[in-house]
Amino acid sequence: MRTGRLSLLLAAVAGAGCTATAEGAPSAWRRIVLVELFTSQGCSSCPPADTFVRQLPALGFGRDKVVPLTFHVDYWDRLGWKDPFANPQFTKRQAWYARSATLRSPDGPSGLDGIYTPQMIVDGLVQLSGQRRDDAVREMGRAAARAAPFDLTADGAVHGSTIELTVRVAARGDPRRELDWRLIVALAATKARTAVLQGENAGETLEEAAVVRTLSERIPLPPGPQATVTVKLNKPADQAWSQIDLVAFVQSEVTREIGGTSMLDRTGSDHFSSSVGALRRR
Repeated sequence: MRTGRLSLLLAAVAGAGCTATAEGAPSAWRRIVLVELFTSQGCSSCPPADTFVRQLPALGFGRDKVVPLTFHVDYWDRLGWKDPFANPQFTKRQAWYARSATLRSPDGPSGLDGIYTPQMIVDGLVQLSGQRRDDAVREMGRAAARAAPFDLTADGAVHGSTIELTVRVAARGDPRRELDWRLIVALAATKARTAVLQGENAGETLEEAAVVRTLSERIPLPPGPQATVTVKLNKPADQAWSQIDLVAFVQSEVTREIGGTSMLDRTGSDHFSSSVGALRRR
C-alpha cells in the first residue's frame, strides 16, 4: 500500500497468478542476490508476497542463489492488528530507500515508487510489488549476472543471547570507494507462524520466512582492499539461535546497490560461519 489505499490497487493489478520456476534461473549465476520485502501482517495484499519469499528454495532459488529478508513495517499497525514483527527501524529503512530516488521499476518511469507494501527490492536497485513473481524472477536473474564488487566471509561466536560476528570484506578489482560502502548484518527468524485475530487478515494463519528481527547500523568499511569488521547483535528473547539466520551484506550509501551478500550457516551450538559470499563455492 502507499500508506493507505494502494494495497487494493496492487491486489487488482499484480501478477499473483504467475508461476516462477527454477527454469527462470540463469546458467551464469555470478553472485548471491539479496531480495528485501517490506511487508506487514496488517496488509491484505502482503500474504501472497510472503508466500513467494517462503517458496523461493522450492522454486530453485536456494540460499546459494537468493537470500531473502522480510522487513515488517509498523505503519499498518494502527489499522486493527499490531504486527508482532513490525519495527520502526524497518520503516525507516524503507523510507531511506524512497529518499534515494535511485530505485528503478521494471515498468520504467510509469511504475510504482515511494513507500508501499508489499514492496520488493532486488539487490538494492530495483523495486516492484512482491506479488509480481515473474518480474521478480527476471530481476533476480539480471542481478545474478553482475559480478559482486566484494567477497564476504564471516564467523560468529554466541555468548548467551549475544553473537559477536567477525566479517571480512575483500574488494574485487576497483569497487568505487566514492560510493561509500557500508556493512550491514541482519538477524532473521528462519520461519514464523502467526494467527491474525484482527485487521485486514483477521482469521488467517500466516506462514512467513526470513523475518528480520534485528538489524545492525550501516557500518562504514575501513579503507583498503580488505577490511575486518566486528559486529555484536542481540537475539530476541522469544527466538532460539537454532531458529535464526544470519546475513551480512555490503551496500552503497550513495546508490543503495548491494555490493556483496553472505549467509552464515550454523556450524555448532555456539558458532556460525560462512563461505565466500559473492557466490558460494560448491
